[in-house]
Amino acid sequence: MERAINNPALNHVYFDLSWDETAKYIVTSTASVAKVAAMINRHPDRFLYGSDEVAPTEQAAYLKTYNMYAPLLAELTPEAKDKFLKGNYERIFDTARKRVRTWEKANVGKKTPPSPKTPSSGYVK
Repeated sequence: MERAINNPALNHVYFDLSWDETAKYIVTSTASVAKVAAMINRHPDRFLYGSDEVAPTEQAAYLKTYNMYAPLLAELTPEAKDKFLKGNYERIFDTARKRVRTWEKANVGKKTPPSPKTPSSGYVK
């Protein structure tokens, strides 16, 4: 992960740690928590948290992964914790929303040539 984070060609790549299976391995030991926390603290703009819970029927299910990450969250700097839990999401998705609206204004309603036919589009010679 460090290699990807430090590669300028991959500065658009972010790491979503919302899956409970990922959380399970990160918090498996104090050593793994320390290693991941150190990486997030060094690169606070590159990590995002999400619940990874689809249509929970109760709050406990929604908070399951968040609660699993308690040891990790305790090791993050205040800046890294804020960015991990909400700041990076807000920054990335707000920017994406603006870019999509700009693209829509420039492209929706314009006639575009059809895409070239390829084997994956069902075109067979």
